[in-house]
Amino acid sequence: MTENIKSPSDEIDLIELIRHLWDGRKLIIKITAAFIALGLVIAITSPKQYKVETRLLPEAKSASGGGAAALLSSLGGLGGFSMPLGEGADAIGPMLYPDVLKSTPFYLELLNHKVTYKANDGTLNITVFEYLNDHTKGSLVGVVMKYTLKLPWTILGWIRGEQKTSEVSEEPEPYQFTRMTLEQFQIIKKLGDKISANIDQKNGVINISAEFGDPYITAQVANFAVEYLSNYITEYRVEKAKTDLLFIQERYSEREKEYLQAQNELAQFRDANRNVQSAAARTEEERLNNKYTLAFNVYNGLAQQLEQAKIKVQEETPVIKILEPVQVPVERSKPRRSLILVVFAFLGGFIGVGYVFGKLIWENIREQLKTDKV
Repeated sequence: MTENIKSPSDEIDLIELIRHLWDGRKLIIKITAAFIALGLVIAITSPKQYKVETRLLPEAKSASGGGAAALLSSLGGLGGFSMPLGEGADAIGPMLYPDVLKSTPFYLELLNHKVTYKANDGTLNITVFEYLNDHTKGSLVGVVMKYTLKLPWTILGWIRGEQKTSEVSEEPEPYQFTRMTLEQFQIIKKLGDKISANIDQKNGVINISAEFGDPYITAQVANFAVEYLSNYITEYRVEKAKTDLLFIQERYSEREKEYLQAQNELAQFRDANRNVQSAAARTEEERLNNKYTLAFNVYNGLAQQLEQAKIKVQEETPVIKILEPVQVPVERSKPRRSLILVVFAFLGGFIGVGYVFGKLIWENIREQLKTDKV
């Protein structure tokens, strides 16, 4: 039985690989230099981006009521009438607050928000939509991709653009829907990467960040996001309390009129029957007195509930502390030119070495095929 003995030429020697790398060093250097040049072009032509980060600490809602509202609630039954304002947990927990800045209503309101833009021809007072649509430019890679690999989708977008209608129909609709134009829809899809929010589960701090091509626009958008989220949290927390307050105010006004009317009826009857001692007169006076007492008890109870509701609105209004205020960024966040050059240099070197190895392997395969034919 004969054994297959491999000759040294059948194995790839490490020294031989190093020798081939050394022989192909000029090609590797050229490929690496070409990629570095490409990375330099991309780094220079990529639009600058500025990032703003801010932190908020919303007040946590207590599980049970306290303070003056709890005191008035305990005294509410003294007048014979009690309508306690119940405490309940939030339907929207703090963990869902960052999702508010990912909602369509927020994006639409942001697009219509006025900002100050310092252009070359002066200071402009425009909307965020106008800034993103008219005063921003894409990167060189994006433009090349748009007219090469993504050309079919680009042409399809042009066709759709010719068919779209920018005016919204004024005809009444049976339901109220959120409607937007195609330009708004396309810009909103990009805003998800430019505005982000998250919450620290340990301490409840909300982190909000915004990233745009102009530092002043970035600061203004971040400030708008802070105000929008703060107002949303406040309105949500006090909405139920304000509804209760409005209901109690209406009932209070109604019972006040009934109380004053019962008081006047009792006073008039007593003045008219001051010296009358008949049983019918005493019975009528007792009836009017009971009516007056009942009206007073209801009126007095609602007065207490009204004060309780006013205090509850104040207690439900959260205090939102800004831990890190919005600042105009000084340094750009993108592009990271040094990182781009390092990545492209590594990529060029990897491709150059791979090309030399591939060429060597291909030559070995060709020689093997020739040997097999012979």
